[in-house]
Amino acid sequence: MKTINRTIVTIIPKKPYIDWANSFDDDGPKLYADTIHATSLLIPENYDENNYELFMKKNYKKIFEKELSSWMEAPDIWPKNRDYNKFKKWFEIIPSDTIFELGEGPIVIEDY
Repeated sequence: MKTINRTIVTIIPKKPYIDWANSFDDDGPKLYADTIHATSLLIPENYDENNYELFMKKNYKKIFEKELSSWMEAPDIWPKNRDYNKFKKWFEIIPSDTIFELGEGPIVIEDY
């Protein structure tokens, strides 16, 4: 097995995000606490399981907005207060400093 020189941070929605996402009167899908809807981020390896929060504090805003836009694209509907404390109330953050590459073929990187 090969390892990748990155730390991974997994972002999992908590009840406040789930409640917000389910608050819209539309025919779209609903989120449920027992169904995992997670986002994993590869961050620089110098941010490990002991100090990943330094990275999160510097970058939470764009991550928060990406999570909000994945459910509702209109920023005027997003919560007005999007500080780091709210981010931590809305999302669980799980770090891991070991990542194994088990796939075949090259890794393709695309802009999102």
